[in-house]
This record gives sequence, C-alpha cells and structure tokens, in this order.
Amino acid sequence: MIEATYTHHCKYERAQRIANIIQQVGIGQIVKKDFINECYICITDTGVTIIKNADETKIITMYITTYKELVRVYKGEKKIPDYLKKKVNRNQSKYIHDGKTIL
Repeated sequence: MIEATYTHHCKYERAQRIANIIQQVGIGQIVKKDFINECYICITDTGVTIIKNADETKIITMYITTYKELVRVYKGEKKIPDYLKKKVNRNQSKYIHDGKTIL
C-alpha cells in the first residue's frame, strides 16, 4: 500500500490519468526509489512511476514509467530485473505514443 496524500496537481489536474493507471495497470508495490531534484522517484512492480515530495508525505504525480527513466533510476540497464524490463516495455508500447501517455 502506498501511504501518502495527493497534491492538488495530482488529485485534481491529473485525476483522470491516475484513475486510468489504477484501473488499467495498477499501482503495485515500490521496488526502487531514488532521490532526484528534491523529490523521490519511486518505481513500482507494475511499471508505474510515483513522484513524492522530499518527506514522502505527498504524491505529486504518477505516470507510466519509460525505459529511459527505469535505466536512470536503476543507474544502469544491467541492474534492472528482467520482469520489470518486460513490464515497462509492454506498458510503454501499450500506453505511450509519441512520448505522451495515452491513458
């Protein structure tokens, strides 16, 4: 379970995208986390990226993880578990077109 409240941006401006991710992909469990630009970038086992504030009390946004982001958070392609590579590639081909999430 992901414990945090949502920011205004996440709750109102991105509500439909979040609902689509929850319904079609699922949030899953966080499997990797990195601290970048004063935020936590969290990758879940379903291939979703959750951005949280520095004290992890608020979810800023949520979106489908790209393979490029996965490599950055894992700090190299060889460190990424095979199941997650497959999940992210599948999600990316299904839900991301021309660099934009279509959920």
